[in-house]
Amino acid sequence: MTPTDLPRVLAVSARDPQSLAETRRRLAAWLESTPDADLDDVALTLWRGRERFSCRHAVTGGSTAEVAALLADTEPLAAPSAVREPGDGPVLLLDGAPVTSAPVDLPEVADALRAAREHTGAEAARTVAVLYGLAAWLRARGVTPCAVRGTGPGALAAAAVRGDLALPDALSAAAAGIPGTDEDLPEEHPGAPVVVIGTPRPDAVDALVLDPSDGTTHARLLAGLWRQGYDVDTTLGRPGRRVRLPGHPFRRREPGGPAPADAVATRPLTPYEQRWLFYDLVRHGSSGDHNAAVATVVEGPPPEPEALGAAFAELQRRHPALRTVFSEQGGRWKARTLPAPDARPVHLDPDPDGGPGHLREAVLDAARQPLLLRDTPLVRCCSRGGAAHWALALAVYEPLTATLDPRHLLDELVGLVSADAPHAQPQPA
Repeated sequence: MTPTDLPRVLAVSARDPQSLAETRRRLAAWLESTPDADLDDVALTLWRGRERFSCRHAVTGGSTAEVAALLADTEPLAAPSAVREPGDGPVLLLDGAPVTSAPVDLPEVADALRAAREHTGAEAARTVAVLYGLAAWLRARGVTPCAVRGTGPGALAAAAVRGDLALPDALSAAAAGIPGTDEDLPEEHPGAPVVVIGTPRPDAVDALVLDPSDGTTHARLLAGLWRQGYDVDTTLGRPGRRVRLPGHPFRRREPGGPAPADAVATRPLTPYEQRWLFYDLVRHGSSGDHNAAVATVVEGPPPEPEALGAAFAELQRRHPALRTVFSEQGGRWKARTLPAPDARPVHLDPDPDGGPGHLREAVLDAARQPLLLRDTPLVRCCSRGGAAHWALALAVYEPLTATLDPRHLLDELVGLVSADAPHAQPQPA
């Protein structure tokens, strides 16, 4: 199977089953009328340029005609997928069965195999490297596991993925014949789907499998996770450019009719939210002390304001908790999720004489300024450009950190900005 034959994933979503069916029909018709369309371009446009909804579908295929036929295929209307909160990822189970054939060509796998070169001839070390590389590729695609477990040599790879063991140490242990201890699936995540990474057993019935030697399972796996409500990177990490695709179908709702499947109602504040909010309302200005702020400095020119704004909006679309606002209704405080991103980046005046440290401190100081707290976003993004670097800070109000990790969010935001930066046209695969 050549690189151009490898399957791509086209992932779509909509507010309700009827709109999803119409979205599929429109995209199928567009593909049929555009047979020379680059599927990498289509996959990137669907993933990066569209809001995520709860009714989902995804198809995998190696040609425009194949995916068009799959999209047009009549299927029962999809029910809304489960709402996935941060930390609600799948369990990764690294199966230590020997990987004897050539693994799928993925950069993370190649990097891990290079680290295992000194253990040439050690089958267990090679297996650990391949399993570690596949898990790293999944994490780069936005799969954030709630737990990582392994069996046999896979237990050593799992320890390296968790950070309990350095990869070189795991490879050395495997090469020395030190057996890995089989690990049980975590009891604290009984409902989490299990993704098996490794050579599938003949009796395996779980569709969530990543076979090291099968160049098609990685696409099918991400398509399956997308259908289950996970906002994974369905571009498979392949380059592409945005193209104009059919728009999302909007359906008029009759007065008194049912709300969209993903409509979010207000809810009472949690005790944790109440404690912080009421404290900061009484002590005016103290909310600035309770902004969990992180910052980074990036080499090169700063992004255009429009690019940073688009990336920050995309981050808020991906993580609904970032759209949380606190409102007072009838003397009672409630939390609600805004339907669309509302927070905008703060662009500080450039400092051509400022070094990386000064840039970082400036954006951190701006991000830590007090929040209004009432009916306004509880997240802030600040940037400043310098002579050879630019700095970016992200601050999240303390109550939101119960489900959000500011450092991970900042890393994701930097990745989104980098993805939108100008780049050369992708070369044919």
